[in-house]
Amino acid sequence: MTAFRLISLPTHAALELALGVALMAAPFVLGFGSAALVVCALVGALIVGLALSAAPEAGSGSVSAHFAYDRGMALGLVAGAVALAVAGQAGGALALAAAAIAQTALNVTTRYTARA
Repeated sequence: MTAFRLISLPTHAALELALGVALMAAPFVLGFGSAALVVCALVGALIVGLALSAAPEAGSGSVSAHFAYDRGMALGLVAGAVALAVAGQAGGALALAAAAIAQTALNVTTRYTARA
């Protein structure tokens, strides 16, 4: 399992920040419906906040807590994708599903240690 842990926590934070910003921009660029716009913008903001909490300068929070939040975020993204699909918001559902895949891939490849 440790063979896949290639990304340091600061790199993880930078990639997670990019994911959150992309998720916030997607509804405006791709023209999602109102429900998908609200969900994607809010979830994107949560991901950005999570990424900023993992930045080396933040100094607050533990690495194990960030690990747990990352797992919860991936599950939440899947649940949001299913909810938007049921609501008929296909574009938003696809965006959240893609974000869930990206977050899961990031979780699997991150080395969760305090120092790189």
